[in-house]
Amino acid sequence: MKSSDIRKEFCNYYSKHGHQKLSSSGLVPENDPTLLFANAGMNQFKDIFTGKQKPAFNRAVTIQKCVRAGGKHNDLENVGFTARHHTFFEMLGNFSFGDYFKEEAIVYAWDVLTKLFKIDTSRLYFTTHYSDTDAALLWKKLGVQENRIFQKGDKDNFWEMGEFGPCGPCSEIYYDHGEQYAIKNFKPGPGQDILDDDQRYVEIWNLVFMQYEKKPEGRFDLPKPSIDTGAGLERIASVLQGKYWNYDTDLFMPIISQTEELVSKKYDSPLATSFRVIADHIRSATMLITDGVIPSNEGRGYVLRRILRRAIRHFNSLGKTDPSLYKLVPTVFKILGEEYPQNLSNISLAEKLIKIEEEKFLTTLQIGLKFFEDALTVNPKGLSGKEIFKLYDTYGFPTDLTEILCKERSLSFDAPGFEKLMQERKDESRKTWKAVGQIDLEEYYKIRDLTGETQFCGYGSLKSESQLKFSKHVEDDLYMLIFDNTPFYAESGGQVGDVGSVVDLKTMQEIGTIIDTQKPIDNLFVHYFRLNSSAKQLDINAKYGLVVRSDLRVLTARNHSATHLLQSALMNVLGDHVKQAGSIVTPDRLRFDFTHPQGLNADEIRKVEEIVNEQISNNLSVSAQIMQKKDAVAAGATALFGEKYGDEVRVLKMGDFSIELCGGTHITNTGDIGLFTIVSESSLASGVRRIEAVTSIGAYQYLKHRSELLKGIEQHYNTNQEAVLDRVLSSGHELRDLRKQYSDLLNHFNQLKFQSLFENPKISAKNEPYSIVTINDDIDLRKLSDTFFDRYNNGTVVIVKTIGDLFPVILRSKAANFDCNSCLKELFKISGGRGGGKKDMAQGSVPASKIEESINFLNNYISK
Repeated sequence: MKSSDIRKEFCNYYSKHGHQKLSSSGLVPENDPTLLFANAGMNQFKDIFTGKQKPAFNRAVTIQKCVRAGGKHNDLENVGFTARHHTFFEMLGNFSFGDYFKEEAIVYAWDVLTKLFKIDTSRLYFTTHYSDTDAALLWKKLGVQENRIFQKGDKDNFWEMGEFGPCGPCSEIYYDHGEQYAIKNFKPGPGQDILDDDQRYVEIWNLVFMQYEKKPEGRFDLPKPSIDTGAGLERIASVLQGKYWNYDTDLFMPIISQTEELVSKKYDSPLATSFRVIADHIRSATMLITDGVIPSNEGRGYVLRRILRRAIRHFNSLGKTDPSLYKLVPTVFKILGEEYPQNLSNISLAEKLIKIEEEKFLTTLQIGLKFFEDALTVNPKGLSGKEIFKLYDTYGFPTDLTEILCKERSLSFDAPGFEKLMQERKDESRKTWKAVGQIDLEEYYKIRDLTGETQFCGYGSLKSESQLKFSKHVEDDLYMLIFDNTPFYAESGGQVGDVGSVVDLKTMQEIGTIIDTQKPIDNLFVHYFRLNSSAKQLDINAKYGLVVRSDLRVLTARNHSATHLLQSALMNVLGDHVKQAGSIVTPDRLRFDFTHPQGLNADEIRKVEEIVNEQISNNLSVSAQIMQKKDAVAAGATALFGEKYGDEVRVLKMGDFSIELCGGTHITNTGDIGLFTIVSESSLASGVRRIEAVTSIGAYQYLKHRSELLKGIEQHYNTNQEAVLDRVLSSGHELRDLRKQYSDLLNHFNQLKFQSLFENPKISAKNEPYSIVTINDDIDLRKLSDTFFDRYNNGTVVIVKTIGDLFPVILRSKAANFDCNSCLKELFKISGGRGGGKKDMAQGSVPASKIEESINFLNNYISK
């Protein structure tokens, strides 16, 4: 059975049994700082399991994309060396949210494996938690013999999502690959059984009986016992396709076959590990990038960069020294594209970024190898933990590569020292993705259960009569209000929340102002309301008039529509690898972040501006339509990079120029934008750029201000617009020349001023001149020391600048057999100073309190 068929048959089975088929959540978890990446099918249902959110359905089935390459679940270092460890994998899962429990879950799993997939029951073994007698009895009820059911403890049969979150006992299903794969001479030890031979017996399905929630203060019962099961697609495929190694299935072999063509080598021992690492890592790198992760030096981006560099290194070991990894991306999507169309839509971005990372790393790889050789000149016996870590962290060397290089030369490898530094780095990295904190949404779910969903009516009108469903005093005269319907747009998709007023429908007088509108969870609009001093508190269930400030809404809409034109213009000028990576749209300006590896030049910025303004002048009609997500993607709609969408989406179209998924508010014709101009273009992160721009009145005011500045410069130089740039550049050149002349004159003056310092040098025991002088002027010590050697062909000079708490010191020598660096090291032992250098020159600083002692030491040292 092909992997694509396994996905379909699995989902069809559970759909027939009342399960709602849901799309995979993104690899970057939403509002969950406990996870680096999505690592299980239940991640997106965490709030449902804990009772914070009421589900819209009681049963679900998913195919979840997962990555385990950091945090609690990290399989990175095992990938390629074992038959079934992967960084990216797909989890087939079925879920019950307080509906069915153990019996149905066990029966469903048995039916899928033995009837749908027709796996030989004599190959199946089962485990249960030692406290779970119910699960064991249910397996026996299906005909499983008692000697095929094994009881295990918390380590093996108690599942936890992460450090905190839903958890519970589980029952695992194992497949026996046969005696030929057994660990040689394996005998179960204390607390073990035959299933601990993990080469022969492989876990293919885990049924988690979700009963508890783990919190910092302890473990608590969940409101309703639920079911979370997961079957690894890669492991199921290996069973159904008669393969032992997951890599030999149709999920990996197309990638491996293409790699064979690229390197002109065969996928067999001893090269097989490199082929497997490449196949695994290109899958995870491609899916991470197309889910919104950009290679960087921290957090998720750091893990991605490690994955890429490990793959590039293995390509290099197969003899491929030019960028080649990126060429595998289309093959990845031949395997995964049908199931994950949103990732497929970002294919060009993955190719672009991976190629850039390859080009960078292939250069640093050579630098890293040089560092390795240089380190051995200092310590020929091996590498310290610090050196191993630097190779790993700075040069991107996988530790297995460094260890192999050491083993080949019988060198020591300080693994404990490396692990200590690595743990420190992990802790730092963890902070970068945990720093945002987690918003507790439980209160908002409870409010929505009480009030019902908020109906947004703001696309067609800026006014409404709305019933107040909930009010909460925040502070002073500030309240949190929720209405049954609202014309106020809640902040999302980068667009700021609307502001406006609340009106008494009887008197038509303003009661207070709404200063912000937020949407903490789907379909709940929270209005932050400031009550007028003369007004009385609002009444629950009473109706009020809501009025959005139209002037600000219109300006915001113009800026929002301009971001859509901007994205399409950027794609036209730079390429379709450009994806939106965030935005902010306010009445005053727009900010647009996008994926691109380098800064835009002046010509590219000019072209982008021209294209946007051309589409504004074309008066394109702007229309919105609700569509099924799959239909919208098929129609070419662009999605926000890394964003998760529901099955129904709002599609915004601007003529034939732009089509995007967007829930924001917009103008009805691009001509309403009036004018667009880019204010700045800058780097936000590695591979991510930022453009700030203004439109409409803001663009006019911005350009008018610049015009006034230009007039001022013209008047200052008494010239016209065409000549002013030449005059400014000419003045700049003149100023630089004058500054250089001044610097040269000042140095010459100081040399004359300080020549007398070296007129009467002392004579060392070797009959060589030396001088130790102090100065209280802010002068270049290196240039001043040249004055000494202008007079004397050999000898030694020390100059101390007596300024500040730490006195800078320079030591230079042309004396035979004199080492400046050694001299300074000895000085610092007594003075507590710091610095260093080479034999002929060394620099540093000494504490002011130790200067007399230091000069005496230098006199004695140099004179001898």
